[in-house]
Amino acid sequence: MARYEEKKKNRGCCCSFFTFILVAIVILCLLFFCTDALSGIKSKVMMHFYPKEYSEYVEEYSEKYDVEQSLIYAVIRTESGFRAEVESSAGAMGLMQIMPDTFDWLQSLSSNGDSYSKSDLLNPEINIEYGTYYLRILLDHYNDNELLAVAAYNGGFANVDSWLQDERYSSDGITLSDIPYNETSQYVERVENTKQVYETLYFDNN
Repeated sequence: MARYEEKKKNRGCCCSFFTFILVAIVILCLLFFCTDALSGIKSKVMMHFYPKEYSEYVEEYSEKYDVEQSLIYAVIRTESGFRAEVESSAGAMGLMQIMPDTFDWLQSLSSNGDSYSKSDLLNPEINIEYGTYYLRILLDHYNDNELLAVAAYNGGFANVDSWLQDERYSSDGITLSDIPYNETSQYVERVENTKQVYETLYFDNN
């Protein structure tokens, strides 16, 4: 009787062991074969939070002004979260949060012959065109140094130019080792991180 019980116990242990192995194999197989599916689900979730809204305008003015789509989307998402009619407490308006006086200045530089009022900044197409045009001007001003252009988009030409001339923030007058305005520093980091997400989600395979 004791031997029977011992054999029964041993058989039970063997069954448990083989069950454990079988479950482990099934889990490994699921992980192996479902990796692509899980990756696809993750991408769809990320695309929900990092959308390509107003893509027809982004594509058009990206090409017209030679500014990367991923940068335009990153600025829109950071500035307004794709809310076309948002207005900041400082008066910046629309998707790319353009100040009315900056808008007037950009129109004076443009060869389009446009004569818009500040309320037109709430028009998605107009806002994206002039926001992208502004990025192009900044990129040209800083010799395509994107970090400086993005910093100036938030902190202004004058501030970035003064930081470049200050040895505390720039050792060569061309690049910044530090951005003294915390808001601008965080803004640059957010835009660049967001741009990288857009690159990974939509443009890496192009």
